[in-house]
Amino acid sequence: MSGRCSPTKALALLGPDFSPMAAADEMTQAIQTNSSFRLWCDGVLIKPHIAAIAKVVPKLEPDGRWISDIESTGPGLGWARGLPWELEIDEVMALRPQPDTRAEAMQTAATAAMAAAEAARAEAATTRAELEQARAVLQAASEQMEKAEARAAEARAEAMASRTTTKPDPELEPRRRPGPKFKDDWPMLVAAETIRLARDEPEMLENVGALVAHMHKFLEEEIGWMADNAKEIRDKVRILLSRR
Repeated sequence: MSGRCSPTKALALLGPDFSPMAAADEMTQAIQTNSSFRLWCDGVLIKPHIAAIAKVVPKLEPDGRWISDIESTGPGLGWARGLPWELEIDEVMALRPQPDTRAEAMQTAATAAMAAAEAARAEAATTRAELEQARAVLQAASEQMEKAEARAAEARAEAMASRTTTKPDPELEPRRRPGPKFKDDWPMLVAAETIRLARDEPEMLENVGALVAHMHKFLEEEIGWMADNAKEIRDKVRILLSRR
């Protein structure tokens, strides 16, 4: 809505939100103190120092209608009644109470916060589940390592006992790495080495090819297994990594 209207029309425009007297007070204050609230008379814009003494005066007619006029509050005889005063409709409408969007904004923010909290709870639950799974895998690997170490200790004891009772001729037997060779326990050793790498060198677990090569060398050093067992090692490594 744009254009101009009379003070009486302006009074009606503010009627849904103000009583006639309150509407007149609102317009009077705007005319006197707000230079952007313009007052016109006979098509001429009233200057601010004149508008500062203008007052909107409401009047109740005998038929029950409210009308309003502009009067002077300054010294002198005042202004004639019934002059063609006009106000900007948009500026009059701007005096009406504006919708309070703060409550809506707060509700939107609260909804967003609740959604974020729910997402965080879901993520935390997923993380806890993954952590529990990782703990279970590590526990199983630790148990396998303990069994492998126990077997190795038993085998070392048997080997030491054997060396004390039998002294083979060194010229008849090829030179070997000291210690027993337990090829059947290589999965346990791989699991134990995987745990050590996860703790000390986690970056090794990111490259399966390099990890398989490392395990092959590791087994050669630990149990002297020189057979081409890369595929078996790769399969075991993949099983362990899938449980991370």
